[in-house]
Amino acid sequence: MTSPNGRMLLCVALALLASGLPLPARAEIASYDPNPPFRLDRLEPVAIKDEVTHLTLKAYQPKNPYNILINYELGMHCVGFDISYCCVIPPYNSFQAQAVQSGRNGNRPRLLSPADQVKLYYFLRDNTYSEGNKMKYWSVLKDVNGNGTMSDPGDNMANYVWEHVFIYKDLEGTIPKDWSIEKRIHIGKDLEIPVDAGPSGKPLAGGYLDYAGDQGGDIVFTDSLIPDVKNVRLTLTAANVWDALGLPLTAFYDSRRKGTIRTVTNKDFQPYQYSTVQLHDKEGKPILANGKPVQFIGTNPVDIPNCVICHSANGKGAKLAKEAGMTLFEKEYDYWKKNYPDESDYMARLSSSSINLLEIHDKMFQTQFLKEYNPNASSNRLGSVGSVNCADCHGDNVSGNLQEPRPGATGYPTTKAKPLASSIHAAHASFLADMNDKAGRTVSCQACHPTHWQNPKMNDFETNPFQITDSYGNNKFADSDQRIAGGGCYLRRDAHTNPDVQPPFFLNSLGNWYLENVSKRDENGKPIPQMRGLTCTNCHNQLSNELYKWDDLDDVVSQKGKTLRDKGVEEIRKAVAGGEIQRFLEMADPRIQNGNNPVYTYYADHKGATLVHASKDKEGNLKLLPWNASEGSPVSYDSASGGSDWWLSASEPKCATCHAAPFVESKGGKYFPIDQPNKYALYRYSKAHGALSCQSCHESIHGLYPVRYEGEAKTVDLTTHQAALQYSPDGRYAGPVSCVACHTVNQKGVPTLLAGTDYANDYWASVVLLHYMREGDEKLPVKELLRKYPYPASRKVVLQSWQ
Repeated sequence: MTSPNGRMLLCVALALLASGLPLPARAEIASYDPNPPFRLDRLEPVAIKDEVTHLTLKAYQPKNPYNILINYELGMHCVGFDISYCCVIPPYNSFQAQAVQSGRNGNRPRLLSPADQVKLYYFLRDNTYSEGNKMKYWSVLKDVNGNGTMSDPGDNMANYVWEHVFIYKDLEGTIPKDWSIEKRIHIGKDLEIPVDAGPSGKPLAGGYLDYAGDQGGDIVFTDSLIPDVKNVRLTLTAANVWDALGLPLTAFYDSRRKGTIRTVTNKDFQPYQYSTVQLHDKEGKPILANGKPVQFIGTNPVDIPNCVICHSANGKGAKLAKEAGMTLFEKEYDYWKKNYPDESDYMARLSSSSINLLEIHDKMFQTQFLKEYNPNASSNRLGSVGSVNCADCHGDNVSGNLQEPRPGATGYPTTKAKPLASSIHAAHASFLADMNDKAGRTVSCQACHPTHWQNPKMNDFETNPFQITDSYGNNKFADSDQRIAGGGCYLRRDAHTNPDVQPPFFLNSLGNWYLENVSKRDENGKPIPQMRGLTCTNCHNQLSNELYKWDDLDDVVSQKGKTLRDKGVEEIRKAVAGGEIQRFLEMADPRIQNGNNPVYTYYADHKGATLVHASKDKEGNLKLLPWNASEGSPVSYDSASGGSDWWLSASEPKCATCHAAPFVESKGGKYFPIDQPNKYALYRYSKAHGALSCQSCHESIHGLYPVRYEGEAKTVDLTTHQAALQYSPDGRYAGPVSCVACHTVNQKGVPTLLAGTDYANDYWASVVLLHYMREGDEKLPVKELLRKYPYPASRKVVLQSWQ
């Protein structure tokens, strides 16, 4: 029975939960189970003689002789496949991989590079092409060189959307000393993009990955809004990673795609594509292990935004447009259904939705996108205007377009517009202010972002009980909790929405607050025993921006310096919200209630972070200093980039927001201006356990191991679940890649390299250790490593942050 004092504490805790007040900091747990969350009986046993203790250890060989860890730099690429009318974001999916030779018989594993006389060959399973009956991109005409015609070689959208990005000699960031604008080689314009290839020339059909050295790779340039600041260096690939950049991938398999592109339906989408990477020798011959080629799979997620559900037929956007006298989108639908017997209803609606969007834009912002629209034309239905590239007016950091309007835009007058990210999100947050679940959290994120499932049978929006809207965009979870819906980008997929994830979570004070106040509460705000997880706006919110502003870290791993991330919730609330509980809740868990729309406010009123401090030298020349310099005037991202700081480190969520150090990103500055010194880098640029990318062991953001698994029929993303099992020691554990994948381990799953130390008997403390280890630490002798990261410190992290 609970004691009177215990009951009183319980009542206080429940009252705090009900009020939305921050909970007190969680007390340190008394102990924990030091055993691993998996069995080792499927691994090959081996006897290891320890050099320090001279004892013979019972150990297990690593799961695989080699490991290829495959990921993608984003969690889901939302992209259209019919670019005939407009391009919001260009087709762009990348392979990223790291290869490891495992440390058998107690030896250290090795991260492989071209210096090891190896190459990585990539291909996609059953997906070798796009243009044709999967995509219209190269066949869409557009005036690339600005000469007033669309008949020159290379006049197509695939070349047009990239021509603001340039190099001088190579993708290694070489700038000649005598550089000039005339010497620039513009992607697409001067360097045409081959059909079914990415902007770097890598083919979708397969080939060899490039290797990014210690300074990163795939380096291109662009110009900023500041006339004096040119040749802005964009490092697209993190250091020590193999990659194939920007592939024009679709969600359609070769074997399933029959007929013309006009026949595509919802049931053709399979968004979690299987990427495959093989290890080859320098001659191009597959390297064998146990008589088989070394080959692993990963996930390349790609899907289409759900514009079609609201902006065609009886969708909400279509109805509002029709009430305002807009009817061209209906003529568009009628044309396709009347003239092409093989036109699916989905494709007719897709074309109709594109015209609806352009018609609304022309009406609201006096643009002229449809001035030559011909509802009876058999091709090029927008006339000399050509397809509309949103980034021609809206700055967009994702595509490297920092200027607004974009130089070289053709077909229509351009103007300086708001960043693409804030324009789209603020508009939808306003118009869809009533698209909320019972808790008041917007469902529009998941409704707009892709919601297709890998199982085609689940892609019927009417019959799938988990689909968040019907096929016209009507909210199916207004009286329920969107977190039990799902499909696509995030919900019902990621580790953050997986109710079966088990501690330890390694949470800091704010992470504990989210666990108790959000994840373990239902739509009525009542505590529940099983986690519901987070939703999009629990990470993409104002609190994330505010925490970034406070960071000025000397050491991001130990969090030495200035930061709020290691503070208690009450101190964070006082700092970012002036102590106001309601304001803090609007930042941390925005809900649309009583006419108050913090999601709209977040996007519409966003101010970019400080990019640099600008000063002048004695000769009067411009001198740019770091953001935290003590001299000069602050220059914001807004001043330099038409995309503000959206999708850069300043505006993106951080692991460090909720997770205790050392479960945090790398220190920024290496990939400036994408990240900043003394701040946290983006997750996709971050490393731990030496030079291993965080994504190599945890997978790409939004699809983190363990993804939610509910069986073959109901699981959104089987691909990523199957990828996790490649590294699993027991065929069941599908969590982050563990030590046993690459190391010889003892009976606790701890590398035998740590034999004779306190770490050897504590799996979870050793997990803390590997996250402490940053680039260069993997080369340290064990004694020096333990002096730098002593066991008591790691054990304390486990005790304080278990859940």
